[in-house]
Amino acid sequence: MSLAALDIAFDANGRDTCWHFARVSGPDVARGMVGRTPQEAADLLPRIYNLCGGAHAVAAADALGLPRPARDGRNERLRDHAVAVFADWPALFGGAPDRTALRQLAGDAQDRLALCRHVLGDDSTGLDLAQGTPAELANWLARAASPTARLMRRLRETARPGWGQVDLDRPNMADITAALAEGAPRVARETTVADDWRAAPLIRALAAREGMSLFVRLLARLLDLLAGLAGQREPAPHLNPPPGIGLACAARGLLAHRARVAGGIITDYRVLAPSAWNLAPDGLLARMLATLPANDATPLLARIAIAAVNPCVPVRLHVGRLEERAHA
Repeated sequence: MSLAALDIAFDANGRDTCWHFARVSGPDVARGMVGRTPQEAADLLPRIYNLCGGAHAVAAADALGLPRPARDGRNERLRDHAVAVFADWPALFGGAPDRTALRQLAGDAQDRLALCRHVLGDDSTGLDLAQGTPAELANWLARAASPTARLMRRLRETARPGWGQVDLDRPNMADITAALAEGAPRVARETTVADDWRAAPLIRALAAREGMSLFVRLLARLLDLLAGLAGQREPAPHLNPPPGIGLACAARGLLAHRARVAGGIITDYRVLAPSAWNLAPDGLLARMLATLPANDATPLLARIAIAAVNPCVPVRLHVGRLEERAHA
């Protein structure tokens, strides 16, 4: 069985905050690759795991010892972040989607450069947020010259630095190998798109000041969106896996596949999604939620935390009688 969804219930009693987690299991579809040829599995896996199908195609090919397929991984990441920034995040505050931005997303390279200007604001020519300073970021937020800038300013004002602040190590190769062998991680680690931006001057400076806060994690997703719009190449995994294991940087974190093949037939196949780490008991999301205050803003802050983690499976937030699907 594998994680198919996560239900989270919030209870507040006075000053005590209590979070309850119910893990919903589903079939381990990776096991369905047993008995197939490597090529059959490589063709099938991206269709099954279609949320990040391109990343799964690369991880599967590497695990199975096959040539990597031609794919546009940056477009896959771009779509994921664009839906979040232009539709899901405004909805957190009852806002409408940025339909202008969503329309431009489907255009050519020039349309995407125009979308960069739309995101940053017409008065932000030459601004490179990733290479900027916290002061330049604060100035951009204060000018609020675009719908995205206004949204990020509201997120900055809503989520105080200490709320949701968690900083776990990324999984190393030994962690990944052990988790694949045992079927689940045994140590607390995190893997999100923020991994790819920790070295950026802006993220590095903010993290040194306030840690990996809710806002810093959301900002990393915005930087990844801007990188995609500018046509930058997608990042590559920083680890060198042994034969039989394939890794890929998906929009939601580091993805791992492991294959065992004998006589041209798969005898064992395993997939370790980013949510195996991030949604683990006492994992990233659980720790982030534990830092939130217990007040009227808690449900909103919880939804912001879920958006920052960007899980691979549905996460449903329950507050009293209110049940909301917080991530699709």
